[in-house]
Amino acid sequence: MLFCLKKYFEIYGNYLLILGMGILATAGTVRAKPARVVLVKSPVWEEYEQTSRAIVSSLGSSQPELSIEEIVFETGSGGEKEFWQKVTESGPELIVTVGTASTRSAINSVKNIPIVFTTVLDGFEALPAGSSSADIHGVTLAIPVEEQLKIMKEALPDIRRVGYLYGRNSADVYQSAREYTSRQGIRLIAIEIASERDIPQALREIIGEVDALWMPLDAMIYYNQNIRHFILLECFQNSVPIMAVSKKIAMAGTPLAVGVDYEDIGRQTAELVLKRLAKGTGPSTDIQHPRKVLLYINEWVSSSLGLNIPGKVAEQAISISVKKSVKNGR
Repeated sequence: MLFCLKKYFEIYGNYLLILGMGILATAGTVRAKPARVVLVKSPVWEEYEQTSRAIVSSLGSSQPELSIEEIVFETGSGGEKEFWQKVTESGPELIVTVGTASTRSAINSVKNIPIVFTTVLDGFEALPAGSSSADIHGVTLAIPVEEQLKIMKEALPDIRRVGYLYGRNSADVYQSAREYTSRQGIRLIAIEIASERDIPQALREIIGEVDALWMPLDAMIYYNQNIRHFILLECFQNSVPIMAVSKKIAMAGTPLAVGVDYEDIGRQTAELVLKRLAKGTGPSTDIQHPRKVLLYINEWVSSSLGLNIPGKVAEQAISISVKKSVKNGR
């Protein structure tokens, strides 16, 4: 009797073991189904395309089985609601948004799908009011205030008074700048501006009192070409160097500008995507600043202003040889 029971368990035990292994193999096959990611790009900027290409390339190298669909953010006649319905109806595991427009729309429209954003002007340290998702990650274009001012001090070591015009939405930036300059023994001469109309008068009030003007990202200044041109011309005529943001502003006539490496932004974003896919379920937030910051020097403007930029700083910077006469407005 004991011998029969032993043989019974041996036979059926092996059968159950094989059956269990088959079930696990089948489950493993189901779990191995490639994850699907939808990449939604805001139109217009070449930088968006550059970032998108780096994201797709990095994801393809790290996880070749990942399915990536690229879509341009164009709401059309149906509006944003219909656009995001089409994006989400196929059930992607994750949505990647490139650019401020697509990111803001996704945060306010998408529910229950993680979002990884990139190449946005906003900090997004706090989620916008009315956002539908709490599972948001991303890389902003916002270069930390201390890093900008540190680079400015290294490039212009003799500055003692820095001018700054800021809008009401930049109060946090102003506070960070005031704390940093105070620690460095630099006097921050700042004026809050209520509208674009206040900028000419405010600039004229401080331009004779400062060694340089700091011009971080501010929609009131950067989105208005006439205002930007006025600031560049006024400072050039008064021999006041400007430290701005983005290569395009340096090409337009500022001697110094910090910027980001958009290919590295793409790689940084891809790493966030893989991190979120590996994490599984559960809402979370991970907002990162650019990890690679570049310094651009407009050689023509810098030379015209007689700036003595230390050799070590100049060697690490990217030189822009744009012979553009800011003085004559061309």
